[in-house]
Formats: sequence, C-alpha cells, structure tokens
Amino acid sequence: MGDPAMKILTDADISAGLPAPAAAAALLGKGGAAALLILLFLAVTSATSAELIAVSSILTYDVYKRYINPKATEQQILWVSHMMIIAFAIFMGVAGTIFYYIGISMGWLYLFMGTVLGSAVVPVALSITWRAANTWGCIAGAVGGFGAGLIAWLVTAAKLNNGVLNADTTGQNYPMLAGNVASIVVGGLIAVLWSYISPNTTFSWEQTRAINSPESHIHHKTAPAPAEEDDKASSEKNQVTELTQPASDDADDLKGITTDADLDRAALKKAFTFAVWASVALFVIMIILVPLPLFFSKVVYGVKGFTAWTAIGIIWMFLAVFTVVLYPVWESREALAMVTKGIVKDIFTGGSGRYVEPTTGSA
Repeated sequence: MGDPAMKILTDADISAGLPAPAAAAALLGKGGAAALLILLFLAVTSATSAELIAVSSILTYDVYKRYINPKATEQQILWVSHMMIIAFAIFMGVAGTIFYYIGISMGWLYLFMGTVLGSAVVPVALSITWRAANTWGCIAGAVGGFGAGLIAWLVTAAKLNNGVLNADTTGQNYPMLAGNVASIVVGGLIAVLWSYISPNTTFSWEQTRAINSPESHIHHKTAPAPAEEDDKASSEKNQVTELTQPASDDADDLKGITTDADLDRAALKKAFTFAVWASVALFVIMIILVPLPLFFSKVVYGVKGFTAWTAIGIIWMFLAVFTVVLYPVWESREALAMVTKGIVKDIFTGGSGRYVEPTTGSA
C-alpha cells in the first residue's frame, strides 16, 4: 500500500483476478506483466485441454457407446470423440462470452462452482471406493444436493439483502458459503443413507477395470475364393486378416485388463493407507490449523509476519513443483523414453515406432 506503481484495486478488479497481474507489473515492470501473461496462457490452455478431453471421454464412452451405439468400432469412437471436443469447445466459448457481457466475474463463478459441483463430491467418491454404493442413491444425492445448495444460496442472499437478488448480492461470501455447504452435506447424506438402507450387492470391480479397455482382435482366415475367380484371388484365399470386434456387454467383455494375479495387494494397501493419512493430514493443516486461528484472531500482519508468510508460500510452491511436476517425470522416465523413441522412429522411418504388445512364449 502506498506504492505509486501498485494500482489501487476495486472489489470488481479483485473478483476479476487482477491482484496478481497488478503485483507483477508493480514489482517487475513490463517484464513481470509479460511473464504473468505467459503463465496465464499456459494455465488456461492446460485447463481447457484437460476439460475438453474429460468431457469428450464422458460423452463418447458413457453416452454414445453405452446408450447410442454399443457396437461402435474404434474408428466410430475416435470420430465421435473428436466431434465432442469441437462441440464442447464451442459451448465453452459461447458460455464465456455470455458470462462476460452479463457481468458475471471469475470470482463469482469460482465461488458458485462449489454450489453446482459440491453435491457430486461424496457420491462420486463413494462410487469409486465403496462396493455397496447404491446407483440411484448416488444419483439422488448429486441432484438433491444441488437443489438444496441452490435453495440455501438464494434464500441466504435474499435474507441478507432485503430480498434483492442480483449478481452482486448472490456473489457475496455468506450466500455462497451457505450454498456450498448445503450442496456437499445434503448430497453426501442422501448418498450414504440410501446406500446403507439399500446397499448394492451385485457390483463387481471387474467392470471398472474394463472401462475403456482396448478392443479385442480376432485373427482368422478369409473364406476361400470361388474356383472361377482368377489366380490372384486363389493365391490370396488363405491370407490372414485382422478384424476388430466391436465392444459388447457380454460377460467376457466385463473382464478387466488387470488380472488378480497381476495385482500386488500389499503394495495397493500400502498406497491406500498412505493416501488416506496424507489426505487427513492435509485437511487438518490446510482447513483447520492454518486458516481458522487466523480467522478468529483477526490478525493483521506486520512487515515481519507478512515476510514469513510469503517465505512459507514460496517454499510450499517449490515443494509442490517437485511433487507435481518433477517427480512424476522421473517416475515415468522409462515410459517417456519408450514414447520418445517411437516418435523418432515414426518421423524418420514411417510407422516403425508403433507400439507392439509383448508376446508370451509360444505354446
């Protein structure tokens, strides 16, 4: 505060996400602004790419292949996935333009996202961790929690603002907090209680292992050519051809890619235990031990306190970079080397880098 290079930001500026650019420009000048612009571009393209792939995968496999064309071939699935990427990209562009012109800021959307998506957090977690999770209970939890979140959000905004509902009043902290909490709590309660009352007793984890499994291939001989055909057809009558078998819902297709013999259950249990305790520890530290004392004490940092807080943030950032960026690259070094060699072979020798499944010993 008081630095002439640092612009005084309004609430609208803060909600639009301008504190970081303003600070970078004040501290580093035009170079800082350019660096943040590059950083923002990388973040947006990375997030958009992930969303496009995720939505395309859901619409292709969970909608098109499951309900519209269960016998879809690999070529059909690939075409549909490309069309879904294009369609969702157009949808995001249109939605973003509409939000901009009606005055919905990034801060508003960020807070409201919890009300919309929070109801599905517990049902989704149960569906991938609890065999007895009831299908309709999880669906009801997601839908019911969303409805409860909307009601709590709007009612709280109306009560605190004498019945006035607009982008400003609905974007306040307490209405958004009420909507977020109601959404996640009600959604979780419905899914858990329903599953306890009527647990799923027929589900098998083999079905999840088989999701998006590679299509099975059949090798067989072609039918013999008729005697009256030319010599060329006769010479090719025993040619071995490869056909792609469309996916089906038969029991054989529900068998997972990974067999029980390939699973290291001791290692999986160890990883599960580590993940659980790490999640609990991070929750306690990030949600309880750090923010709540600061909130209730209402401390305003001095120069030394702010310096310490900034230093902790920088240290945390470097630890996060090592954990999220560098370590996965090192852990996947063999796979990355194999992919790189395949790309080089494809570029210079035309297709010789194609991956070939390792074959077992011949009978």
